[in-house]
Amino acid sequence: MIYTQHRNSIKWIEMIVSILIIGLLDYMFSLSISKWIIDPLIFYILLFSLRYGLLGSFVSFLFTLGYHLLFLAVEGSDILLFLYDQQELMWIVFHFLVAVTAGMFSTSFQERYLSLRLRQEEVTEENTRLLETLEALRLAQDTMQKKLLDSNHTLTKIYKIGTDLDQSVADIVRDKLVSTFEQSFKAKHLAIYHVDASRRTLRLHVRFGDKEKLPQTLFIDSESNIYQRMFKQKAIAIRTADEFDVPLLIAPIQYDGKIQEVLVVQEIDFNRLTTYEMNVMQLILDWTGSRIEKAMLMEWNETRHELIEGTHIYQLHHFNEKIQYQEYRLQHYGQPYSTVQMPVADVPLSLIEMELILRQSMREIDLIGFDEETRTLHFLLPGTPEEYAKRFKERIRDVFLRKGGIS
Repeated sequence: MIYTQHRNSIKWIEMIVSILIIGLLDYMFSLSISKWIIDPLIFYILLFSLRYGLLGSFVSFLFTLGYHLLFLAVEGSDILLFLYDQQELMWIVFHFLVAVTAGMFSTSFQERYLSLRLRQEEVTEENTRLLETLEALRLAQDTMQKKLLDSNHTLTKIYKIGTDLDQSVADIVRDKLVSTFEQSFKAKHLAIYHVDASRRTLRLHVRFGDKEKLPQTLFIDSESNIYQRMFKQKAIAIRTADEFDVPLLIAPIQYDGKIQEVLVVQEIDFNRLTTYEMNVMQLILDWTGSRIEKAMLMEWNETRHELIEGTHIYQLHHFNEKIQYQEYRLQHYGQPYSTVQMPVADVPLSLIEMELILRQSMREIDLIGFDEETRTLHFLLPGTPEEYAKRFKERIRDVFLRKGGIS
């Protein structure tokens, strides 16, 4: 701990009163301290230089110089000759060096002390926040333990769900999420849809249930309150009594800082819609979003060498590997897929230009491959049944016609 004084008026008063006391004692007892070999004024400079840093050193030096000149005037010395006297100049230089040296040392020391004090205050504040957080966690844990006694979701089950969702492939994360809702929340007829940029259309990504209840595309009505509630609150929304022709429950899946996908549920056990169960559900959805984001990053790092340079178009043999994976999903999860081929040998466009045109009419999850030998584009449409493939091909051919790619 060092002395600090934040009021400038006190600093001035201390220095002025001190020099006046020195002068008074010098006058009363005729001490002539300016002629002493060991000048007491040096200690005056040291005191306020070390006490207040450079400011104190300069002010105390000026007061000392003024006192010395006054002493010479009282003695009858010629003040004008003061600057030409070598001994007096030595006195000035010596006192100035003492003031500057002590002031710089004090200022540097005070800055280091201030830095350490601020760091110590930060550490103390962090420790206080940690203690408050620990106490809040303890209270939350006690509350959760009481609730868990009446819940089907124990910490062990939640942990298992979390590990199941932590996959290296985004599609598997989605499949696991749907399975979790089916098993843990008794949900039926549910699907994951991708949200387009306009937030007016949901395009099917993965479906478990009736095709009639879960169509390939859902169009969002601007007056549909359930969707508006979900997008505004970024939380699970449940159908109200005055809403018709909308899902029973919709839940956002967020990554990259925004709602990218939506889980749509048409049937669910109403006993699972308690406040606690809904909080667990939201926790699972938030975790799913982070796992999808992580899996997509891992997939990109692992597969970017499989793409044709400068594009997001897969080389043919790597594209066939993607088809094999979709075949696996079809056999194990019943998820449909379809493929489409389109010759482009006569198209006077580069692959980059063709991709820019095609992506305008494709979902983000659709993949493109290219056979360099036959100059044929291959399209993989996850979650799209074969009966919709022809419609897709007509759509992209129409886009090419309008953009001038083919005739």
